[in-house]
Amino acid sequence: MKTLIGIDIGATWIRIALSKPSGEIVSKTSFRTPRSGGRSTVAEAIVNEIRRSLSDYLPSVEAIGVGTIGPLDLSNGIVFNAANLPIRTFDVARPLMEELGKPVIMANDCTAAVWGEYVFGAGKNVENLVYVTISTGIGGGIIVDGNLLVGKSGNAHEIGHIVVDAGGKMTCGCGGRGHWEAYSSGANIPRLASILIEEWSLSSLEKKSRVYEAYASNSLSPELIYAEARDNDPLALRILSEVNKYNAAGFESIINAYDPELITVGGSIALNNPELVLEPIASYLKNAKGLLTQLPDIRRTELGGDVVLVGAIALAAMPPPNLLKRLKYLGEAVKHL
Repeated sequence: MKTLIGIDIGATWIRIALSKPSGEIVSKTSFRTPRSGGRSTVAEAIVNEIRRSLSDYLPSVEAIGVGTIGPLDLSNGIVFNAANLPIRTFDVARPLMEELGKPVIMANDCTAAVWGEYVFGAGKNVENLVYVTISTGIGGGIIVDGNLLVGKSGNAHEIGHIVVDAGGKMTCGCGGRGHWEAYSSGANIPRLASILIEEWSLSSLEKKSRVYEAYASNSLSPELIYAEARDNDPLALRILSEVNKYNAAGFESIINAYDPELITVGGSIALNNPELVLEPIASYLKNAKGLLTQLPDIRRTELGGDVVLVGAIALAAMPPPNLLKRLKYLGEAVKHL
């Protein structure tokens, strides 16, 4: 049986799947993303895990797809200046090809995800599609008129760095100010919450909140804020109301920029808290005066937490021609895809 390997390189976890060409996943494994080391550390960890768990299948593997955090130097298969990982720059594609002897099709994780939606998911019959992840960071993948947007370096999709606050209250992990990711991502919601608590005049009820207690003890987390909001904690709900204003601004920008028919949304923050994330965004957009096009369908991805993994498999199964043109590291291997 011919098989494919999909790899999802995240800031916290690396996930690897073996699949049939149809996209059906046969087996999965995962491990923590290395937090220290050099440029080769991440690729070495992936190769070791594949050899450990999938060695019997390697002869049948036709190609490997990789969806990874960015930004990217796509032509050379490199991640550089990653905002949410201490190993900020590391090689991916070339060492995987050299060690495993298979062509490697690499893209940003959200670019992979939107391609997975297009090939195997909710976007099968959609020509204009956006995927948004709201998780540790915020990212997106875009297909316009059936064409995957890639960009000269593979970074045409960095929607988390849309400026949603011209005043620049928050600094993003990339160093920029006012970026969407700095306000609404899992990594930054506690920082925003702390600033808001310090700015606001709080009621006596809000000061009794578990969220306020966590702020006072420097132990705020997005999980706590969302959990308390589900229990109607007034301070948690007030904080998330602010977070969702920035989310809505980001969605309004991508709708105006790309005119999609469908936006699918993933990432742990959105998948675990749809009533506190997607519903407020949808409510805001229904009344938004700044939309210059029809409101698209917005829904959680049906691929759930596997969306990037399925996207990586889709890259290996049906590589987008315009993406292949960018992958100079493939060399002669591109002729066999």
